Amino acid sequence: MQLVFIDDSGQSDPRREHLGELVSVGAVIFPEHQVSEYTKEIDLLRAEIGMPDDQEFKWNSPRGSFLAKAGGPTVKEQRRKMLEIAARCEVRTAVVIWDRSKVTWDKHEAAGEILKYLYERIERHLRTYDERGVVIADVPGGGAADHSKWLAQALDLTTAGTRYAKPERVIMPIVTAPSHHVPHLQLADLVTAATTAAFAGHTSGLELMDMLKPLARTNAYGDIGGTGVVLWPPDLNDLYFWVLGQKSWWKGSNECRLGPSDGPFAQPGRPFQNSDGMPE
Repeated sequence: MQLVFIDDSGQSDPRREHLGELVSVGAVIFPEHQVSEYTKEIDLLRAEIGMPDDQEFKWNSPRGSFLAKAGGPTVKEQRRKMLEIAARCEVRTAVVIWDRSKVTWDKHEAAGEILKYLYERIERHLRTYDERGVVIADVPGGGAADHSKWLAQALDLTTAGTRYAKPERVIMPIVTAPSHHVPHLQLADLVTAATTAAFAGHTSGLELMDMLKPLARTNAYGDIGGTGVVLWPPDLNDLYFWVLGQKSWWKGSNECRLGPSDGPFAQPGRPFQNSDGMPE
């Protein structure tokens, strides 16, 4: 059995040129026997830094909270230690990132679509390990009506699946829980937010990529792009080169080269082929 914890994130103002608002959803996947071990280690980390029991680890800590007051060096160290614990607990991750400026759907429509993409990665992961799984999501923001709508979308996944993934391995409807009481959801917040920040071009995420990459799911070729990190639309795929160092991307049995071409000009529809889009 594996337990999957999911949370959403976003970046309203990416630093990279050619990017609009990013919305994302990510999963951290635990072998069952590591769930309690992670809780123990996080409790030790909390005691080590003197964090009160009634506060949670958040990427964007509320004003006045312990982490907001602690300052940058403490927060950076805390994030790295959380990812170290995740690695010791054999966690695997997947994050889906959608650029709303290129596919201008309503935010709720986009959220439903990226949840489908994430669900497909969860089903494939469980199939790879011949496991069953339970998915727990952070309670969505927006109140009771939005919560009910989100649960209905999630129920469709676990009853009908998607075009590319049948509901075979996730054994029950996706349930929600408040992240305040579930440290594994707090890790999902960190992984999803940090990965999204890195692809948006923010230092806060880029400086964690050395720890995020070993956690991310990979395909049969050892590549993260398209498996542990999914970008949509495909116009963004060259960012797998700039952020992950990945030189090719496989679509079925076809290998697509990523990054700079031999010539000076980018192919149409590939804004990041010859540049990472970062301001000089």
